Amino acid sequence: MSDRSRPPTNTTRRARREAERRAGRAAPAKSSGGRSPIVWITAAALVAGIVLIAVLLFANRPSDSLALTPPSDPTPTEQADGRAVGAADALATLEVWADFQCPSCGLFSRSAEARLMREYVADGKLRIVFRDFAFIGDESTAAAVAARAADAQGQFWPYHDWLFANQDGENKGGFRREVLVGIAKEIGLDVPTFEAGLDDAALADAVKGETVSGRDVPIGSTPTLVIGDQVIVGVPAWEELAAAVEAEIAKAPGGQTAP
Repeated sequence: MSDRSRPPTNTTRRARREAERRAGRAAPAKSSGGRSPIVWITAAALVAGIVLIAVLLFANRPSDSLALTPPSDPTPTEQADGRAVGAADALATLEVWADFQCPSCGLFSRSAEARLMREYVADGKLRIVFRDFAFIGDESTAAAVAARAADAQGQFWPYHDWLFANQDGENKGGFRREVLVGIAKEIGLDVPTFEAGLDDAALADAVKGETVSGRDVPIGSTPTLVIGDQVIVGVPAWEELAAAVEAEIAKAPGGQTAP
């Protein structure tokens, strides 16, 4: 029998294992100073995924997360009557033709109109009636329809105040449906009923019809204020507006100008 055909002895096995151990100890250790390209690619993919998820969550955030601004000087609603506010037998009536997207209308609402409420409406001398002149764009009509839908629940003036407090450019999404519904939630409207109003073609037709009728006044820009036979275009100085109101009050039976 040749040496090749002999079975390995224990001594041979031990020698082989010893040689394998020595060879293992002699092998160079893997470098710990770097990372495999696969590790870097995996990490980058994870970061990109997290960023994408964050962007999608922000873009699709619910309406409850809207940063809506409450009105700073809300209209007193004790004498509210639909889209009018003030005593029905007030000595004078002021019609305010406005577009909810109009920056000057917002300025008038937050300043002069709020002062009129305190100084003339509260004591029964003046009645203010809001008129739609929604001419700037589709969001003007949408906001006016929303205000009328709020009026159906007896909340026109609170909704009117919130709209003007949250103007955000013209036809840029400031009065998109999400915002209009968000305002409805803020003032406690029944949301399903309100949304049905947003989709009511009759309300949209009413807004468009009043806008067309305004051109016969004639209304050409907003705000336009009509009191008696006086027409004031734009936002007047308080002294001019007060003088117009006082003059109309003086014409009424029992009316008198302020001392």
